[in-house]
Amino acid sequence: MSEFAESLDSLWAVQKHDRAIVRAQETIDKTNRDTAASLAKLEARQAKLAERQEELRKLHNEHKELEGELHRLDERVKQLEGQGTEAGMDAAAKQRAKIDELEMKGLDLIAAVATAEQNVEAARAEAEAYRTTHEATAAANGEVIKSAEAVIAAEYKTRAESVANVVPELLQVYEEVNTRHPGKALCHLEGEFCGGCQSELNTQLQMQIRARKEILRCRNCTRILDV
Repeated sequence: MSEFAESLDSLWAVQKHDRAIVRAQETIDKTNRDTAASLAKLEARQAKLAERQEELRKLHNEHKELEGELHRLDERVKQLEGQGTEAGMDAAAKQRAKIDELEMKGLDLIAAVATAEQNVEAARAEAEAYRTTHEATAAANGEVIKSAEAVIAAEYKTRAESVANVVPELLQVYEEVNTRHPGKALCHLEGEFCGGCQSELNTQLQMQIRARKEILRCRNCTRILDV
């Protein structure tokens, strides 16, 4: 067997490692996406809680302002009634009517505050419950990533042994093609077709591929071809 044919055999071993590396990296990427999606759900729940808390704060402020206005009107009524005049009594009556109207509004506000407080507690409970879920998901995903990273490190280590058996010219082309087709830079001749993109290959090229004496690539997908 020629040195070049032996290099092709070793290159298949290199690609086997690269495919394992690609799979492990895909696992890492997917796991990171899953963790990010889980975090986004947690943040959405936290944002909902913050929104509910802001609604409650506004209602409390509105109720406080209403109580202040009621106190002011009550003091005004006392002043008007203290005048002892008919005009003062009429004005006081109008102010009392306004007080009655504001007190009704106050009752509605009290009910709204109670509902808002319930909404806040529900949103807080939901956020805290999902925080626990997210932390568990993140921890489990961290272990998955750690395992995948260990696989990548091991594959790179053993890959170096196979790389040492590939002639530099072939390895250089492989590394170039591998950047475009990760883990799939080298493919078999399948009948009359490229095993990578299924493009039909001419007879002369097929014969050259079977001879395994030179670097031959598919004109369509640029992959390196072998039997």
